[in-house]
Amino acid sequence: MTGWDLHPQGINHVLTTTGKSASHLETHAKDFGKHLQSAASSAGTISADGGSGGHDGHGGHGGQGGKGGGKDGGKPAGGLVALALSQYAEHATKDLQFIAARAGKSLQGVVDATTAYLDGDQAMAARAQSAASMPGVKMPGVGKS
Repeated sequence: MTGWDLHPQGINHVLTTTGKSASHLETHAKDFGKHLQSAASSAGTISADGGSGGHDGHGGHGGQGGKGGGKDGGKPAGGLVALALSQYAEHATKDLQFIAARAGKSLQGVVDATTAYLDGDQAMAARAQSAASMPGVKMPGVGKS
């Protein structure tokens, strides 16, 4: 087949570059989660006494949630923005996990296909060498003068 001409060094370079980029995806996903958590905890809440969450201008956090937990020291109370960010993070995290998994499988597919192609080249070369080294067939009456 004349339409295929794979260059293993070029493929290796592309796989290495792509693999490095894909490996950064995990770091970016973790940072993404941390930033969303920070945004959600900084968003504050709306409290029944009319105060709003977030910074109250007095060095602390107003509202019920604020940074550092609720009134009982437990889990911080979240407002609508925190809820929306949480739901977005849940959806986006699944998408990021899918992208990472797809990238890994795609890279492995390239490795498998290239290996199969090169193994096929070696097998064909071995058959060609074997065929070339077979003894010739002498036909009766050919080569006599």
